Amino acid sequence: MGILDIFTGRGQEEEQDASCAQLTLNEPGGDHFFTAMELTRRGLLNEALAEFRRAASENPDNSDIRYNLGVIYHNLGRFAEAVREYKRAISINGDFADAYNNLGLAHASLGENIESISAFIQATRVKPDFVEALNNLATVYYNWGSYQEAIKASQKALQIDPDYVPAFHTLALVYIDLKNKKAAIQEYEKIKRLDPVAAEDTLNMIHRAFS
Repeated sequence: MGILDIFTGRGQEEEQDASCAQLTLNEPGGDHFFTAMELTRRGLLNEALAEFRRAASENPDNSDIRYNLGVIYHNLGRFAEAVREYKRAISINGDFADAYNNLGLAHASLGENIESISAFIQATRVKPDFVEALNNLATVYYNWGSYQEAIKASQKALQIDPDYVPAFHTLALVYIDLKNKKAAIQEYEKIKRLDPVAAEDTLNMIHRAFS
């Protein structure tokens, strides 16, 4: 989901894409904003960054500009700057669920697990059916070794979307770490029914863990 997926080396976390929501071309910074969006779609992230920064200088209190500026910093690996911009977006719009989700991802990339968990929890409070944020929360718990919390978050995501493959994958990873081969295989079987290609990755992890 989004420009790229964030991988921590153990679990998978999902990042929101750049988003053009309420800003119009006629607003301050609008021309730079939409130029930046086009550059982003073309993969020209450094050029897009320059345009988003120009948009922000002309319209510093627009949450969409701040959020998208954060996304570009995020995808350039400049996580501390991404955190700053996501927080600015949230300070303008306290119900910006995507900004909370990406803030959690940026904190996770900086190894700031407590801050990451807090951001994901806030994302799900703002948007209770936000399955991506729930699975991101599960992933951080998993990477931190809080397996029961990871299971709870994954299962909550699956209550909302019973066919959400990433949550089954996270559960499989948890059961692998817990040395529960039977449970891991059960999660693999659920993934195989929904996405045979993704299931191969899960099966390979199980084979490596228990070979």
